[in-house]
Amino acid sequence: MRRLLIALGAFFGLGLAAGLVLPFDGPGGGALALALADRVEAPSPVLAELTLPETPWPQGWGYLVGTLYGPGGARLVYEATGADWVLVGRVTADGWLDAHLYGPAGPERARFSEPELLADWLALKVEAPRRPLVLTPQLDGALTRLLDGDVEAAARGLAELEPRPRARLEAEIAAVKGLFAHGADLAALGLPPGVVDYWAHRKDPEAMSDAGMGPVWKAFFPITQDDRPAARERALALLGSDRALDLAGALLLLRALDDPAWVQAAQRLTAAAPELPLGWEELSFAAFDADDADGAVRALERALELDPENDLYWTNLGWARYLQGDLPGAIAASLRAMRIAPGPTAAYNLGLFYALARDHDRAFAHYLQALRLDDEGVASMALEDLAKTHRTDLLYWQGFLLERTGRAGEARQAYAGFLAEHPDHSLAPLAREALAALERVETRLELLGFHLGPLNVGFEVGAGEAVRPRLRAETSGYLPSGPVEVEVRSDAGVVAHARNEVTLPPLTSDWTRELAPVTLAEPGRYRVTVRYAGQSAEAELRVEQGHLARRLLGQEVVPLGLGGTPLLTPEELAAPDGTERLIAALLGAVRAAAPSAGRIERFAKPLPAGPFQGKSVAQLMATADAELVRRFLEAALEQPQWLLEQDAVNAFAGWLASGAKASP
Repeated sequence: MRRLLIALGAFFGLGLAAGLVLPFDGPGGGALALALADRVEAPSPVLAELTLPETPWPQGWGYLVGTLYGPGGARLVYEATGADWVLVGRVTADGWLDAHLYGPAGPERARFSEPELLADWLALKVEAPRRPLVLTPQLDGALTRLLDGDVEAAARGLAELEPRPRARLEAEIAAVKGLFAHGADLAALGLPPGVVDYWAHRKDPEAMSDAGMGPVWKAFFPITQDDRPAARERALALLGSDRALDLAGALLLLRALDDPAWVQAAQRLTAAAPELPLGWEELSFAAFDADDADGAVRALERALELDPENDLYWTNLGWARYLQGDLPGAIAASLRAMRIAPGPTAAYNLGLFYALARDHDRAFAHYLQALRLDDEGVASMALEDLAKTHRTDLLYWQGFLLERTGRAGEARQAYAGFLAEHPDHSLAPLAREALAALERVETRLELLGFHLGPLNVGFEVGAGEAVRPRLRAETSGYLPSGPVEVEVRSDAGVVAHARNEVTLPPLTSDWTRELAPVTLAEPGRYRVTVRYAGQSAEAELRVEQGHLARRLLGQEVVPLGLGGTPLLTPEELAAPDGTERLIAALLGAVRAAAPSAGRIERFAKPLPAGPFQGKSVAQLMATADAELVRRFLEAALEQPQWLLEQDAVNAFAGWLASGAKASP
């Protein structure tokens, strides 16, 4: 460690500055940040980012600000790390340098065309001595690879560098290696106290200080103990803070607890930290909940000032403007959302807006686009939005969506209702055509057979085997989401039944899938009936006497040897002699592994109790016979996870060690 610190001292100043520069976004941003940090004797930006404290919420820092390169990111890093100041920024596509500095005096922003100007501005702001800026753009790629944790790739170009940049990169590589290998003395590297405290206590949040990340980690900690009242109490306590980090943490925690105080947290956050888009986003949701369209618009417009390329904000702004009665504004915002990231919600909204504006061609185009994009089940909400208008001329569009999501009966009602109210409407001919087409729709179900594990076994299965019916559905129209019922009958009545829920995207006209398994205990002939979407399919199923290996296969079990390869293939397991072959294969593998088991203390000791008391697992493996292996496989049939989570040899050894009855 002493050698590492000496190597870094020439560049990092060994903690002479307590500020942080994070790598800039954009081309050359890593090299620029490194040069700026060296200019003001701040720690390595690579180290600063790699040691940035983690958040107690799983979505990370991006959930609060989208990106750390703006003013919100600078403030959050400042509060989380306890640094004297924090600089973040980005290099724009046209070469401009946007920088955001946060310190005790609050936020400052600057925009420069040249790195030297930015360096002089930063030095002036943080009162650093005047030094030349040494910019080495050729290090940028290696620095990016270090941030990705790929030390070897970062080191490949060392030989091609001039002595000074090579030495600089070697110092960075040494520092990162030190972090990855055994951890470094973070304080000695100039990193601020919040970083040091977090990494010292990350496994025990209650021991963290009351600065930096400590308050939010302590607030979230009771959730891990399933202590919701304590978490709520701590979240409410955070509302008394003026730190953006604490208020954002309180907001997220109260949201997770479904506590109505989250609205107060959003209000506090926007007042204390207007540079964080999260607060405005949540305030817009509160406004929607309160039917306050004007408030939602105001909040979303503020959020978009901070994050202008956020498609969700534009989508929601479009809806808020619609609620205001501003249809042109709603369309403009929704179109902007679609340009940024086409999504079903904005597209459905545009369909509604154009339908309201009686622009039928555009309504058709956007509704069709929404249906094609919709893999999230948004169509049901779009139908609710249409219904809430109470406009009978929009019944046509309800029918349009219902038809294409497979809800043919409801589509007929909508089209018929539209025609009853508006027989001379310009869309009436299309509604009549749609009704006629719905009458011609033909839907067909076909039971393709049954699957035993990965094998298609047709309509002949074994008793006691969990087998999956395979069904194909096709139609000349569209298929709905809904239940699929499987019923198996003998002469005495129903002997097995399974219900499946099939969820389909819009515009689906055919699907094939395996359904939930059914198990038949007795040999014989059975009648299988499958019902879906008002249709049914039938087939005869023949059940023969099964065997153990096939029943294991029905549990998706293909036993593995020690090397991780199957002892037998699925086809071999399903063969008439599959059980005998499996027993022989496992018996051979168990005996072969016995010497190795004897070198493992747990398996070499005599068992203290149970049917094998006084014998070791290794001895039992060496003297195992086919009957003992069969007993194990029969037990594994009741606990298939034994063979799904590990190889069969270790599962067998664990079964013996547990007394040949409990879970290994």
